[in-house]
Amino acid sequence: MKNILLLSDFSSNSKNAMHYAMHFFKNEICTFYLMHVHKIRSFVSDDLMHSPKESIYQSITKVPREKLNSISEELKTTYKNDKHQFEIHIDFDVFTDAVKQAVKTKHIDFIVMGTNGISGAKEVLFGSNTINVIKKVHCKTLAIPEDYKFSPMKELFLPLDSRDHIEGKHYLDLLEFIEAYQLNLHVLRINPNHENQKIEKEDKSNLSILACKYHVVNGVPMEFALLTYLQTNPIDVLVVFMKKERVLDTLFSQKSTQISISKIPKPVLVLHA
Repeated sequence: MKNILLLSDFSSNSKNAMHYAMHFFKNEICTFYLMHVHKIRSFVSDDLMHSPKESIYQSITKVPREKLNSISEELKTTYKNDKHQFEIHIDFDVFTDAVKQAVKTKHIDFIVMGTNGISGAKEVLFGSNTINVIKKVHCKTLAIPEDYKFSPMKELFLPLDSRDHIEGKHYLDLLEFIEAYQLNLHVLRINPNHENQKIEKEDKSNLSILACKYHVVNGVPMEFALLTYLQTNPIDVLVVFMKKERVLDTLFSQKSTQISISKIPKPVLVLHA
């Protein structure tokens, strides 16, 4: 049985990610925790005065709870899957702290959330929260692009930069994921500045147990190499190794050698060391 955390800000984008999760986990026994992290400061005293017979907690959580219940009923009605059950969860905290706590107390296996990255010159709320979860919450996370519709998963793409090594816990998680969903693996080692190219031998040794497509690109910016590969190959999901030392400098930063998650047109699976 899997425990899946579905994060919602009640946007169409977060709902779309939930529908993706229903398809993705349709053959597995799951408990889905529909979670909304509420901002206390969005309320003023007048809001609380409307319900004098209710506790402050009841007053504050009434609207988001009704919305989550509505989403839960919609998912139950739409998919009618006896393997799935749903629970509602509302928290008041810093967003990532609330998610960390839920992951620990609910024994979460996967987080699923949407991202619409950057809107104009300003990063929207859910895009920002997605980046923070990817960086700071050590749990397998599926980030679903805006308006992306589910299709059966077959091809998994793993881009690697000069600091990535195919070893450790995240590699074991990758092997488990590939086996569970019978996926074909594509690996692209990208060395934008002609970094240590001897790692290719190490890669091939560690990947020898898999039948995968392996390529090395030197002297090409990360963003160009990654997006070009996505455009020229039938990829269904991109997987990223997230290491502790990369919290402040990740694949999703805005540096010239990195790439913005808002530009990735496919679901992203984040695996932590």
